[in-house]
Parts: sequence; structure tokens; C-alpha cells
Amino acid sequence: MLGPSMPKQHIESHGSSVRRPGQGARERQNRLVKAAPIKTFFTRLFGMHTEERAWGRGAEGEERVGQLLEPLRPRGWFIQHDVKIGRTGANVDHLVVGPPGVYVINTKFLSQKVWVAGHVIQVGGANRNYVRKGEAEAKRIREELSAVTRRRSLWVQSLLVFVDAELVVKEQPRNVPVLGAHELVPALLAQEATLEREEVVALARAAHRLATRD
Repeated sequence: MLGPSMPKQHIESHGSSVRRPGQGARERQNRLVKAAPIKTFFTRLFGMHTEERAWGRGAEGEERVGQLLEPLRPRGWFIQHDVKIGRTGANVDHLVVGPPGVYVINTKFLSQKVWVAGHVIQVGGANRNYVRKGEAEAKRIREELSAVTRRRSLWVQSLLVFVDAELVVKEQPRNVPVLGAHELVPALLAQEATLEREEVVALARAAHRLATRD
């Protein structure tokens, strides 16, 4: 069932994203290119796996998911990209607020096979701590939004979204569902609305506030 739309007059300044999708990763990539332009030229020429390439792919994955999320805005959803959390340089790729609730989306752009069995996620046969990271991000955002809005109860759902990966999902993680990029928006729209319009706008304002802080 599709979530209800909200009138456009409710979408104010807090409806636009403060930062671009993948902005932080793209800035890191550009700094590495600027520091070693000749090295970058040859590593790209020979298709070598480098830190610069990793940041670039990360940025591209976030940019692609950001584009997929855009059609949600006229339906009453609010989206912030590349939201910094804490003082360690950590960030949330996409923070989404809509009638069904609040979602923290962690994007991965990988060409390897991804195997999922509950809390165990393997990429190319190697374990990754994606679930633990997703749970921590959702907890942090829940605390931040609750403090700003003074809500006593708020559930923030973490999602792990893979771009171009070969996904084999034997069992979904309990708290961090794994999705292919093409599944993301249909999955969000299929969720039942749990928030009133005023609650969505208040949470969107709070998310905008988080995104604009230093």
C-alpha cells in the first residue's frame, strides 16, 4: 500500500537536502587526486584498486541512491544526505523522514557477491560489520532527533542498500534489512503510515537541524 502524500505547502526549507548525496566521499576523493594527480592518472589507467578509487565508488553509490530517493519528495517525504554524526567524522549516507517513520540508509557500491545470513554479512567471502554499524547509526539518530523534538518514543529504522552487488539473502538481519537499490523506494512506499503530518514535518525540521550543525 502506498503511503499518503502531503500537500506541497508543507514542504519548506527543511524539505531540501543541506548536502549533496555522496558529498563527503567525493570531497575525500578529490583531495586524494589533488595530492597526487600523476599517481591517480596511472592507477586509473591500469584499473588499480586504490583509496581514491574506493572513495569515488562510495560517492557514486550514494549519488545513485540519492537519485532514486528524489521522487519521494513530492509524496511528502524529506531527505537529508551525508549527515554528520558525532565528532569522529562519521556520517549517515541518507536520512529519510516520511509518513511511515524515520530511516537511516547506509549505501554500498560493490561488484562482489554479498552473502547475508542474519547478522552475518560476507562480501567476497570476508565478514563485514555492516549490521553493527547500521544499528549504531540508527541509535545515534534516534537519540539526536528525540532530543530535538522531545519525543519520548521514536523508532529509527536502519537499512543497508547495495548498488550493483550480487545479493544472496538467506535470512534478513533482525534490525537492519538488506535491499538492492532497485528495491528501496518500493519498499519504503509499501510501509504503513504511522506518523501524523505534523509529526513528519517536526521530524524533518529536526533532521534539517542536524544536517546544518557544524
